[in-house]
Amino acid sequence: MNRKPSAIFNKNFCNLKCKQLYQLKHGHLINQHLVNQVGKICINCGKSFSVPKNREHSAKYCSKGCLGKENGRRGKELYKKRILISCEKCGTEFEKKPSTISKLNFCSTTCMGDYYSESKMFTGENSGTWNGGDIDYYGPNWLHQRRLARKRDQFTCQDCGSTEKDYGKELYVHHIIPFRKFNGDWENANVLNNLICLCE
Repeated sequence: MNRKPSAIFNKNFCNLKCKQLYQLKHGHLINQHLVNQVGKICINCGKSFSVPKNREHSAKYCSKGCLGKENGRRGKELYKKRILISCEKCGTEFEKKPSTISKLNFCSTTCMGDYYSESKMFTGENSGTWNGGDIDYYGPNWLHQRRLARKRDQFTCQDCGSTEKDYGKELYVHHIIPFRKFNGDWENANVLNNLICLCE
């Protein structure tokens, strides 16, 4: 039989029936690492339990129930390890885990939003997406090229098909390759094939 290299294993079978027959015949040789068991004491309930030799150092609990109880106990202890801090915006005191305390801490997302909005920490040049701000002047031929672009596009949005009549005002004329990428070369930036009419 032909197989992809990624589907070749130590033992390969042509179908499920062959695989099952092999497992029945050689079952005494399969999973030998599970035969050697060692005794352990559950650190939650103190009961004895057995695990395969290869889990001798990692097994700590006799059941998922004991693991859950221990996690709950640990969680309560860690919850107690909290520090009282003040909200940067409103001054309200609240608790936080030491690992989650940062330079700026807020009691709610509302306080966080208000603080960032008022401080302008992530606006303008402080924004990670800052791209240089608005450009007010597109060169001496801009108004002429803008009129030509609107006429060429038949006063229709090239994305959704809305006309200026539907839109209720003049469509926007955008640069396909942004104007700022031309480093002030307004003649090449404002060529007609770099302009397109779009609505909001």
